[in-house]
Amino acid sequence: MMMTPQNAMRQQQQHQQLDRGLAMFVRDPVKLDPTEHCPHVLTSPSEIMFSGVVDACVDEERLLGAAHQEYKAGNYKQALQHCSLVHEKNLQRTDALLLLGAIYYQLRDFDMCIVKNEEAIRIEPQFAECYGNMANALKEKGNIDLAIHYYTVAIELKPNFCDAWSNLSSAYMRKGHLQEAAECCQHALMLNPHLVDAHSNLGNMLKAQGLTHHAYLCYMEAIRLQPTFAIAWSNLAGLLMEAGELQKALTYYKEAIRLKPNFADAHLNQGNVLKVYL
Repeated sequence: MMMTPQNAMRQQQQHQQLDRGLAMFVRDPVKLDPTEHCPHVLTSPSEIMFSGVVDACVDEERLLGAAHQEYKAGNYKQALQHCSLVHEKNLQRTDALLLLGAIYYQLRDFDMCIVKNEEAIRIEPQFAECYGNMANALKEKGNIDLAIHYYTVAIELKPNFCDAWSNLSSAYMRKGHLQEAAECCQHALMLNPHLVDAHSNLGNMLKAQGLTHHAYLCYMEAIRLQPTFAIAWSNLAGLLMEAGELQKALTYYKEAIRLKPNFADAHLNQGNVLKVYL
């Protein structure tokens, strides 16, 4: 078959969509006793000494809270600065290590993401979210088999871990194991029918099987549940681009970019559509 510009875009996008929808896991700061994470709380009667320890712990919580806020806002370098300070103050805080790993993932430093999650697992061997995040990084590095292994470990530790089920589905898709991928995705949606990543991943699977109308419904359901979900807008645009509806595809790529300005794949595919459309 002749490789037309649209065919080239189709092949490129099919590969890109398999990697989208990965959820990174962080623990939101919990307002508990500020001494909970302090490794050496003094028990002597000295109120001055105890007060100093509490102040240090409160400072950690404040920094970690700021790191979470910056992370959620997409300001990953600022989040890294805050979270690194927490880690320097308390090397045993696994919640800080988990967030550091997630930040490095977003900065596309997958090796450091793995390192920080491994540090957390050495301290807390049953930390399912760390196995899930490490699997995400390994998947991005192309080590799909090991990623599948760690997703499976995360699920064994936390059977209702719906995001890990969804991400495992995406990994199976990369291997071409569509039946396993579909089963994992359906299990994720059984655990959480509102999981937009799973709806988007299911759409990708149906699209790969040529069931474009069903894929369209999955993407639309993800958008209905979370109108700000840029990945679903991009996947929907790709589906329409392949159907030759370039104007709609362009509109939806623009929406994906509006929602996520640093969405590299959406920028790339928008440019590809423009080359064909104009």
